[in-house]
Amino acid sequence: MDRSGDPVLTAWAAEVAAHALAQFPDFADEAANQAVAAAKQWAGGDADALEACRDAAYEAHLSARSLTEAGYHALATCVRAASNAAASADDPALAEAAADYALEALTMNSAPCEQQYNAEAERRWQWEQLPEPHRAQLFETEPPEPGPAACAI
Repeated sequence: MDRSGDPVLTAWAAEVAAHALAQFPDFADEAANQAVAAAKQWAGGDADALEACRDAAYEAHLSARSLTEAGYHALATCVRAASNAAASADDPALAEAAADYALEALTMNSAPCEQQYNAEAERRWQWEQLPEPHRAQLFETEPPEPGPAACAI
């Protein structure tokens, strides 16, 4: 089994991508879901899942491109998070990229007056999901609790 990536970071990236995808319940993207599933499978130790991660990452990338061309920019960015989560099985740096794409997608999908709050809440949630020994790899400091949202809907 090829373990060029870090299973903990890949599992975390998959969880982050799944969390972001859940914010788009009316727009299920099969390629993104497959990328998340493949990443979780590889992170769980499945010896055959690395190639599935590569294939799923590529398919999710293509889906994100199509979504961008169709004008679904926030969803496309979210699908890129899933693509990078799967690709992180080969390159652990892509786990951080997955988290950044998820954060960007959720911010893009927020009302302007809630963008800062949602971004801060998402970054804090991401930090809480990452096991303690890995936090220093991706976060310089502990993200603060988010302040109050600027508007109420």
